[in-house]
Amino acid sequence: MIQINDFVVLLNPTSSVVAYSVGIVLAEESNGYASVFFLGKKVTLSVLLSNLEFVDVKKTGKPHPKKICNVCHILKTDFEDFDINQTDAAGRKTTRPSCKDCRATIDGIDLLPEEKAKLDANKPELYFVCPICQKGSIPDITAKVVRDHDHHTGKAREWLCDSCNTGLGRFKDNIELLQQAIRYLEKHNQNS
Repeated sequence: MIQINDFVVLLNPTSSVVAYSVGIVLAEESNGYASVFFLGKKVTLSVLLSNLEFVDVKKTGKPHPKKICNVCHILKTDFEDFDINQTDAAGRKTTRPSCKDCRATIDGIDLLPEEKAKLDANKPELYFVCPICQKGSIPDITAKVVRDHDHHTGKAREWLCDSCNTGLGRFKDNIELLQQAIRYLEKHNQNS
């Protein structure tokens, strides 16, 4: 029996939500329907209870066969719909948190070969100061330096320290998200 605050998956697609999308039951309605908020689409729909199946989200992901993508929030098959990311301390393979479909969107266009050549011609060798964090380092000794590029065009930007490059990626190279992060930090800045 599906209840309020249960996690569910949609068994058959609707006009706006695909099958196996994960949602949260917000309310029981009359005539066998429930109000469900679907996480990936951020939309609330009235859905027939027979078109929903309870999912124990704590039994998804490693070591379980099914996993919920952290972007689209669709229940998918681990190691089939998710690329291998790394190996954990026990020697077990782990998969990326985002499914292959979402990774294609996240990763965008690779650095174009001619753009890579331009950056490689100016690779810092002796000393490097990251243009974002201003940290100085000996490249690949005290910090890893990496090629940064525009994921929408494939064009090179500059060399960055690995931390700043990862940070930009975590914010999806999105200026509005970065501005939101700045506003958040300003809001919680104890010195202001």
